[in-house]
Amino acid sequence: MVKVTIKPYDELIIHEVMEYKAEDLIELQGLGQRAGALAPPLNWADGVLFSFHGMPHISIIVKEMLEGRLHWISVTFAIFPVYQNLIAIKETNIKVPIIDVSSNKIFKEVAKTLKQLSKESKSNNSQ
Repeated sequence: MVKVTIKPYDELIIHEVMEYKAEDLIELQGLGQRAGALAPPLNWADGVLFSFHGMPHISIIVKEMLEGRLHWISVTFAIFPVYQNLIAIKETNIKVPIIDVSSNKIFKEVAKTLKQLSKESKSNNSQ
C-alpha cells in the first residue's frame, strides 16, 4: 500500500502585479497569434481574469516550494465579473479560452487579493 499525502502550499509570494482593463488583457493574450488562432488561455476566479508566470525550478526555488512557499514572478489581471469560457478578439478572430479555476483554493485567494488591490474595482465601488 502506498501512502498518499496532499500538502498544499502555506504561502504564495507574488513579486510583481500589473492591472489592465479586461479588453487590454485579452488583446495582450492574443499578441503574436495568427488571425483565427487559439491563444493561450487566461484564468478566471471569482470575478478576476488573470495570468501568472512561475519561477524557474532552480534549487533555491525548489527548496522554498518544499518548505511550503510558492513564488510567482508576475501576475497580470483585470476585473471581469461574469465568466465566459471563450472570448474572440473582434479584429483578428483570435479566440482566447478562459478557464474557471474558482475551485482551486490558491486561485480563489489570489482573486480575492487582486480585487483588493484593483484600481478598477475601487473606482466602480465609489460610484
